[in-house]
Amino acid sequence: MKRRLLVGVTAAAAAWGMLVGCSSSSSTSNQSKDKLVWSMWIAGSSDKAAWQQVANSVSAEGGPKVTIQGAPFNDYFTKLRTQLSTGSAPCVVSIQSLRAANYTDVLRPIDSYAKKGGLDLSEFDTTALNGMRVDGKLYALPYDTGPMLLFYNKDLFRQVGAQEPKPGWTLADFNAAAAKFKAAGKTMFASSVSDMNLESIILGYNGGRVIKADGTLDPSNPAFAKGLDWLSSLVKNGTATQASADTDAPSNNFVSKRVGMYLDGPWSLLDKKGKVKFPIGVTTIPTGHTSGPATFSAGSGFGISKQCAYPDQAFKAIKTMTSQKVLTSLARQGRAFPGRTAAQQTWYENAHIDGVESVLKTAQKASTPLPGNKQSDQLQQLFSQYGIQAVNGQQSGAETMKSIAGQLGQ
Repeated sequence: MKRRLLVGVTAAAAAWGMLVGCSSSSSTSNQSKDKLVWSMWIAGSSDKAAWQQVANSVSAEGGPKVTIQGAPFNDYFTKLRTQLSTGSAPCVVSIQSLRAANYTDVLRPIDSYAKKGGLDLSEFDTTALNGMRVDGKLYALPYDTGPMLLFYNKDLFRQVGAQEPKPGWTLADFNAAAAKFKAAGKTMFASSVSDMNLESIILGYNGGRVIKADGTLDPSNPAFAKGLDWLSSLVKNGTATQASADTDAPSNNFVSKRVGMYLDGPWSLLDKKGKVKFPIGVTTIPTGHTSGPATFSAGSGFGISKQCAYPDQAFKAIKTMTSQKVLTSLARQGRAFPGRTAAQQTWYENAHIDGVESVLKTAQKASTPLPGNKQSDQLQQLFSQYGIQAVNGQQSGAETMKSIAGQLGQ
């Protein structure tokens, strides 16, 4: 998923800008049965080259030639909506599970193509596949997936005398570690108001959620408001940093050793491991309740635009692009955690992080897909606008969610 794809890809490459590498060779007007265009978020020339290898796998398997075009992630979806609305749509479209609900009007449901093409959907990670469904219809084949996790600095935990967190740790364990950090004059946790991060940590805390399992919004959810108050208490007592509008601040604070842990997804883990100057650990989100999911999961995949005149060829392309062979290759490169279960072992083996397989499997069992909603982008903007005030103690969680509900027309 590219909420923070490795610069190799989905999450650590969060700072994206103008259209990258759109040349006449990738013009959507030149599409045919033998030549398709694939739209993908691109971090730069090296990233584009890496994804072009995925595109090349299609023609290598006897399918059409696929040419990649794209934009930096922060601009990708704005450009995509424009393309899909003006008749200049690429045939193959990269989409996030969180945004799938926003694009059902311009993407083809692909269930019938999967059936006709003999694709065994049971080979995909169930959570990844469900994340690409909207109202029971499948809109993309997932290439990556993953639950939100906590990355931590093993050296800092040892330095303050805190026990390293084990998968499945509880809120009581979290508080015990926080006390050790506070006694040592260190900050343990990096606050974040990014939607996936904010919603996951509160889900683990008390089960509160703004987007219900059916994808409808529930901004008046009292448990979620109480979760915001809990996060505010962490800032007030020195356990957590103040929240910031800078979405890179939590990661930067972690890399620079200013905090002991921060929230992220498995799509960023190997990239982050290569950047830090200390041994990195990974664990599950602490749980304060005894039943129900403890974290959200999300992922990304490839779908077919409704305007594509060659949907059969496009499906053949995305089938190859999400094949075990291709996803295993991506896993070997240290990119996204694969959406196919058979390719996941390669990712574990490539990670070289103690306990990572146990952590991810524990988190997956305790996770639920975060459904998309047509107001998801607006909700994220409102979290950035109002959530900061709540987490930093400038207003209560209930007041914050009342403001957000009003903006959403709830």
